[in-house]
Amino acid sequence: MTIFWNNIKRIFLRKTNIICMVVVPIVVNIIVVSLMTSNSSYTVGITDNDQTKFTEQFVETLSEKYDVVELDEDEVSSKVINSKVDLALVFDEGYTAKLIAGEDAAVKSYMLTDGNNAQPLKMNLNSYLSAIKEIAGAAGSDEEAFYQGIEDYSNSDYQVEYKNLASSVSDDIERSVTSLGYLALGMMFLMSFSTMLILEDKMVGVFDRLTVTPLRKSSYYVQNLLSFFVVSCIQIVVIVNVLPNIVDISYGDTTQRVMEIILVSAVFAMVCIAIGILISRFAKSTLFAGSFVSLVNIPLLMLGGCLWPREIMPETVQKIGDFMPTTWYMQAAESVLYGDGLGAVRNEILYMLAVVVVLLTIAFVAKTDKETL
Repeated sequence: MTIFWNNIKRIFLRKTNIICMVVVPIVVNIIVVSLMTSNSSYTVGITDNDQTKFTEQFVETLSEKYDVVELDEDEVSSKVINSKVDLALVFDEGYTAKLIAGEDAAVKSYMLTDGNNAQPLKMNLNSYLSAIKEIAGAAGSDEEAFYQGIEDYSNSDYQVEYKNLASSVSDDIERSVTSLGYLALGMMFLMSFSTMLILEDKMVGVFDRLTVTPLRKSSYYVQNLLSFFVVSCIQIVVIVNVLPNIVDISYGDTTQRVMEIILVSAVFAMVCIAIGILISRFAKSTLFAGSFVSLVNIPLLMLGGCLWPREIMPETVQKIGDFMPTTWYMQAAESVLYGDGLGAVRNEILYMLAVVVVLLTIAFVAKTDKETL
């Protein structure tokens, strides 16, 4: 097992390999997941044509939680359309008087209908204004009782917890799948560059010197493959166990599900190893191999949905991506995270294993210019 242990040392002694293995996936995931889970800071535009004690109190209360800007009524539409404010409220003159008198009083609200980013804010304000209407009804047109009721309501122990809509189960899984996409990036580049050790052995003559030893060709390659696979498994286990302790993601609520994610990732790591070995076997220099690795890996990552959702790509591009191992990995990981189990992703696993067999067969059966071992 001399080749095996020597490769392990060579891989871990290179700082660039450690960066690709752990640092890059963790740092990228911290940035991406933090952006996905960050709470929205809303900007509310207010047009107060009523100018009463109640509307002043309302604006003051609103300012404690959100950014509030005063707007003229004729600029409300443009501010909303240009996303200068998330929500605009217009209090017509006489609003408070109608409210206290028990008449139908409504606040005009304006927001963009595309997306639901401001929906939690609107729900919060609607809930508060509905409570105010109930207080006005209970006050029986008594202005003093109305304001006393608002004060009692504000000082009450009644609390409502509004959660970010991004905290749903579906979005939790989406974040986890996104993080696995960047793990795939780290695996592809680490394994691709690590397998260049075979190319280096050929270029410096180590490969030729081994011909005079009892070492068999099959043993040399098996030890290389085994060392690369062990390194990839270390990378997967470290990321899967460390990342959830840093950012708000989860790779499963049970040990079984986490192990299934590790297994699926390990199969994909075999694909990465096979790609790297194939390139290394036929490359004439490390410079060419490194350039070709980037040329192959980046399109695979993009087409597979590792860097962004596949749904945003044109349909034709998605169909091309259906035949990529990165797509099979992401689909399998997503299914496992939803609790479908390994049985539901056996096709994706078999597809990836088939790619491994084909690539390694091409790499080891075909003859190169400099190989006598």
